[in-house]
Amino acid sequence: MKIESVVLDQWYPVATENMPVAGKVYHTRLLGQPIEYGLDDNATFYAIGRDTRRPLPVLRQYYTYWVSLGTPPAMFEIPEFHETDRRVLATVPVCVRASGLRVMENFLDIAHFPFVHEGTLGEMPYTAVKPYHVEIENNGLYVRGAAFHQPMAAFSHEGHMTISYVYRVCSPFSALLYKTCPLQPAKKDLVCIFVQPCDEDRSIVHMPMACLDDSASTQALRRFQQGIIGQDLAILNNQVPRKLPLFPDFEISTAADAASLAYRQWLSEQGVVYGTFQKS
Repeated sequence: MKIESVVLDQWYPVATENMPVAGKVYHTRLLGQPIEYGLDDNATFYAIGRDTRRPLPVLRQYYTYWVSLGTPPAMFEIPEFHETDRRVLATVPVCVRASGLRVMENFLDIAHFPFVHEGTLGEMPYTAVKPYHVEIENNGLYVRGAAFHQPMAAFSHEGHMTISYVYRVCSPFSALLYKTCPLQPAKKDLVCIFVQPCDEDRSIVHMPMACLDDSASTQALRRFQQGIIGQDLAILNNQVPRKLPLFPDFEISTAADAASLAYRQWLSEQGVVYGTFQKS
């Protein structure tokens, strides 16, 4: 199938820096195409199309190895990865039986916190989503002013706290979350979601983080975030349809879905078709 340039000409993650072993060849899929990647004997990252044997554009940035099947633009900026007081780590990549766009939409949805992440990111009866703002800036989507009552917003903090959220959608399959750091309330932790669309209805989620927690072990921080992802899997793997509907009359939305609706509208305006559910 022909893939629109707004999707083809993007950088996509295939691994985080803690995963590949030098000298080993890895096989995966990207936008329906089989590819190989790995680190050569000099620890230099490479990727090739498995059918064409054509070398692909590659990049190592933000604790992530990136590949493109097209002509990618300059990588978006994330200055927090260069701040020396942050801990950089990543969860184990997670396979999802859904469009990468579905994964992205779930990431932007705070309304599900008390129902899916009870005891950590939310709890009953605190289910109300306060109004927030969604804006388009510099070809990206920003969600500001969101806040939620959370009993355990981070591994090293137990105790109820209102956590503020700022989302930045950098590309159709990549987004950043800035959330209040309980240990340093004046600053924000950063959680990234970089989605690898293997096929239109199957994806792999890569989640590097730049945290301000200097007390917990890397293993404990990773395990906490991995548990959050695991709770989302039951929802994502059972969504119908697996692709993301962009037409507004397919599902019923509320004011709490403002970020999702804006994301879908932004995708439509960008001309994204790959991974979307189309009317027959």
